[in-house]
Amino acid sequence: MPRTVIKTEWTIRSLKDRQVPVKGQAVVIENGRIADVTADPPTDAETIEVPGGIAVPGFLNLHNHTINAPLFRGIVDDLPRRAIGESKVYSMLMPMGALAMTFLDDEELEALVAIGLLEIMKSGATTLVDQFRPRQRVIFDLARRWGLRFYGAPYLFSPAAKVGDATVAAAARGSFEGDTGLAHFERLFADYDEGPSGRIRVILGPHAADSCAPDLLAAANRIARERNLLATIHLAQSQGEVDRVAKDRGMSCADYMESVGLLREGVIFAHGTHLTAPELAKVAASGAAIANCASVFLRGGKSPNFAHFKAHGVRVGLGTDAERMDFFSQMRATGFASKQATGAGDSGTAAELVHAATIASADILRRPDLGRIAPGAAADLIVVDAMKAHLQPIRDPLRTLTWYASSADIDTVVIDGRIVVRRGRLAGIDEAAIIAKGRAATAKLWDEAKRLGHFPPEAEPASAG
Repeated sequence: MPRTVIKTEWTIRSLKDRQVPVKGQAVVIENGRIADVTADPPTDAETIEVPGGIAVPGFLNLHNHTINAPLFRGIVDDLPRRAIGESKVYSMLMPMGALAMTFLDDEELEALVAIGLLEIMKSGATTLVDQFRPRQRVIFDLARRWGLRFYGAPYLFSPAAKVGDATVAAAARGSFEGDTGLAHFERLFADYDEGPSGRIRVILGPHAADSCAPDLLAAANRIARERNLLATIHLAQSQGEVDRVAKDRGMSCADYMESVGLLREGVIFAHGTHLTAPELAKVAASGAAIANCASVFLRGGKSPNFAHFKAHGVRVGLGTDAERMDFFSQMRATGFASKQATGAGDSGTAAELVHAATIASADILRRPDLGRIAPGAAADLIVVDAMKAHLQPIRDPLRTLTWYASSADIDTVVIDGRIVVRRGRLAGIDEAAIIAKGRAATAKLWDEAKRLGHFPPEAEPASAG
């Protein structure tokens, strides 16, 4: 692989576990790694120059469901509580996901995944952790082909007889043939996992504390430990889930995780919104991490608090949960939620959020070579074209990026040393065709969902009639 030089006005360098803006230093890439960060780059290398640009370590998105972004865009926004019940997870999200698996053919399902993944590729995130139903194996193929660094976590569910709530048990529909999904996990692992330093990983993804019984969670924990794999699970994402775990298992969510071996380093809890202070203390002591996904909860009137998690000493990374996959927007929502909840303007600062989205998240994934622009690190980075009115003038690049930038400002994306986005376009891909096919597949699914009554009246757009 030839040497590549990335030249920008600013570079966010990783120095002593901090992200520090420096001026006039270029990034030299060789063999998929960062060879140097220097004011005197080689002149015989392929050079990408973005005048006024900012080179930034690629963000790591620790929690997402890629197909949900196109599937629910404009559908779940602005809904009152009466329209979705206790939680839209089981009243809308899971039934619609199941319908996508059973109603769309392979080509249509690929189109739905592809339009979502196209958004991810240009979101600012160079690494994605995604939970999905096993039939969506095409997401591995697309990630491999397009160059994304991808951690795929196919869902695991317990059979209905082992789940106390019938509505929760129904979430497994359309996911797999058999009892739990472990057989599908094994097939995907054999077909796609590239090992500890690989770009494509297959990890354990039990769905949630209220949809997975102790025997399944213990089995997932055993496999993860034996193969040194990460695991991720939804935890305490709603009060209903907390209540169901207490009723079915006789303990709190954190204690339930501890009882099956999953309260430990190497496990990522999605959300943790309803964990109590004593539970957060347990999570912090265990070394487990929380993927904080602010905007998906803010949309429903809740305020998940990054600063609250940090104050309890919990390891925290950021995720999008398929709501506004623009990672700059997600950092902004996370920061504003913390400031509002604490009443402090210096809560959820730009420096804290960029650190969480890069260095902290990379460490959670056991990849200290990610999330950093430093010699020896993997060459995963983005370049923001900052020569725009809404980004100028720049006094502090970290604050400019966090509070004012968007994914539309990204000029270049490099993953594993490969240029995957240039001048804002995905390399070698017909974006218009992807969007057209994705729109058609989504429209077909929406029509069927409406026919089956999956959309509440409040989800209908305004009309002239």
